Amino acid sequence: MPNLLHAGQAVKRAQSFAGISNAEFARLAETSPQQVISWRTQANMKLHTIQIICKALGVTLASFLELN
Repeated sequence: MPNLLHAGQAVKRAQSFAGISNAEFARLAETSPQQVISWRTQANMKLHTIQIICKALGVTLASFLELN
């Protein structure tokens, strides 16, 4: 069975590479810092949410998926 993407782990890595705080990430994603914290712990998320995250962090979807 192939390794499945853990979305929260990919969010943590993408945010780390971007070098931004939760507050700045939330501002860029037009959401709350609490939502960013939630994203960082979720194993699964909707594609639409991942697209919002990628746009805010300035990464492509393909790059995001490779962060697992």
